[in-house]
Amino acid sequence: MGRPAKALSVYADRGFKSHPLRQMHGLRRFCRSLAAAIIVFSSVITGVFVSSSSVSAASCPQGQASYKVVRNDSWSRISVKVKVSMKSLLAANKATTRSMLLIGDVICLPSNAAVAGSPQKARRAQTLTLAPPDKVFSRKASTRIIREVFPRRLQTRALAIAQRESRMNAAAYNWCCVGLFQLNWWSHRTWLANMGVTSPQQLLDARVNAEAAFALY
Repeated sequence: MGRPAKALSVYADRGFKSHPLRQMHGLRRFCRSLAAAIIVFSSVITGVFVSSSSVSAASCPQGQASYKVVRNDSWSRISVKVKVSMKSLLAANKATTRSMLLIGDVICLPSNAAVAGSPQKARRAQTLTLAPPDKVFSRKASTRIIREVFPRRLQTRALAIAQRESRMNAAAYNWCCVGLFQLNWWSHRTWLANMGVTSPQQLLDARVNAEAAFALY
């Protein structure tokens, strides 16, 4: 009985109120309880953020497309992807710029959004309807104009592009592109205005179209 008493007195001298192994068991129980509390707290917080930021596809109005958020997405980047203003994108989701987006969230898109895989929807929003041109350019006339507009070193290349794009038909156009070089009006109308082209109708003129194509080149 003398040795245990001596051992306990040594522990007491070293500052332990009881056997150190008991203290270790207590510390382990505390750590396990703390870890469990952290897991529960993290689950609650994650649930709050997901529920507050996610938008169910089922909540989108009928006929309105949805979009699944991917890595590096933001409200502004998504608006550029689907070609709508960020204001209309936020309005469609009753959101603000402070609303969080998490990977996998599903958001609603405005009705005029250009949805991948549905080009017809984008075309309906932007469709060209032009009147017959005031002047009809023959293949020979169009070729001559291209040679006059483009420098000699680029003439062969320019003629090949015009042949490929419109088959040298200055009056050719579709929902987006016009004239000899099939210039995309919707993509280039801003800078075309700087050179006096303010209507897609003007691009049916072979010379105007060739000059615009050279400026773009």
